[in-house]
Amino acid sequence: MAAVISGITLYREKSTVHRFDFSGEHRDEDAIFQVRSNRVSLVLKSGPVTEHVIIRGQNIPTTLRMTALVVEQFNRNPALFTEDHTTSFDWAEHWKSRVSSYERQFMEESWISIYHEGGTLFSTNPSAHIDEIERIALGGDINDSHIKKVSQSIVGAIEDVVTQHDSQTAVVFTPFKEYHRAAILERRGGRTGSFATSAYHPPKPGRPVRYSGFINFCADAIEALNLKVFLERVKQMVEENKSYSGAITAVQVAAAMARKRDLMQFIQSYERANKVVYRPERPEFV
Repeated sequence: MAAVISGITLYREKSTVHRFDFSGEHRDEDAIFQVRSNRVSLVLKSGPVTEHVIIRGQNIPTTLRMTALVVEQFNRNPALFTEDHTTSFDWAEHWKSRVSSYERQFMEESWISIYHEGGTLFSTNPSAHIDEIERIALGGDINDSHIKKVSQSIVGAIEDVVTQHDSQTAVVFTPFKEYHRAAILERRGGRTGSFATSAYHPPKPGRPVRYSGFINFCADAIEALNLKVFLERVKQMVEENKSYSGAITAVQVAAAMARKRDLMQFIQSYERANKVVYRPERPEFV
């Protein structure tokens, strides 16, 4: 039986725990602990099977690519998350080919994790705090009460603890009968903008656009726009005769340019293979 996967939303989330301060000022740098990540909650259905899977990641493109991998594998095998398969399926091996050489070399802070029914299935950078949050949430939405419970298990007494959980929508996928649609929120230089893109299914007997392929396409588009911002910033620094900030090197700049060229090839190939529509207009990738 075909898998049924409804709308998918990626949230930017920040969970923070502070000691109580009468001043009312709770700065991030003074937190007992803080968790920042992108989070996707998947409800996967096929016949009598319903699975709740959580994807967490350091950046949006990586989180979306893992989401696409999970959707793809569940479509192939709805028994993927049964006990027999969770111990035998090699997520690390399947994930390896989804990580670009640019990310491996220049984005060491990048990480990804999968949770199922509160348990950790796979993680490239395990976090006791996130693991505990997901264990308590059991695949549901996160709120302040979950963070308080985590605080109690990690730091003990919570009488003098202040918790805060913030969640902001970043990407929303909606599958329609005629097409898949994604609404994407952008943050650039302190400003927020948005655009939407849709991929239409071809007339029968053509094969419908794969949901996982569309999610990967959006991941490529978001990464290409992020690299555009990065390269524009470097160009501005050069024009102002400023040195590269932090650990940015000429080698990384060249690699970023090459990665962006590869992404544009992927994006343009997808646009040629499918009817892709943007609203209000196609983003300026170049």
